[in-house]
Amino acid sequence: MKLLPILLLLLSFNSNAAYCLYELNNGNLRIDSTSVESCPSGLILLSKSDYDAINIDSIVATLIDLFEFSAEDFALFNAICLIGFISGHSIGRVSRILGKT
Repeated sequence: MKLLPILLLLLSFNSNAAYCLYELNNGNLRIDSTSVESCPSGLILLSKSDYDAINIDSIVATLIDLFEFSAEDFALFNAICLIGFISGHSIGRVSRILGKT
C-alpha cells in the first residue's frame, strides 16, 4: 500500500539528488524542504547513483579502517601485557618470600 506513493515519487522527480521525506497522517510520503543532513524524519529518497555508491565493499572497507589492528598497535598491547605479567609475577614472588620470614 505504501509502495505506490514511493513509486510515484521516484517517477515524478529528477533522480539526480537526494530528498528528505516525511510521512503524512494518511501514510503518504511528501518531500520535505529541509536538507538531507538535517532531515527530521530520517526518511531519505536517494538517487540511483547515491544508492549504487552504497555497497557492501565500501561498508566493509570502512569497518576495516575503523576497527583493524595495525602491527604497531598489537606490538604495544602485547608489550603492555608482557610487562604487566612480569611485574605482577615478580611482586607476587617477593611478597611470598617476605611473607615466609
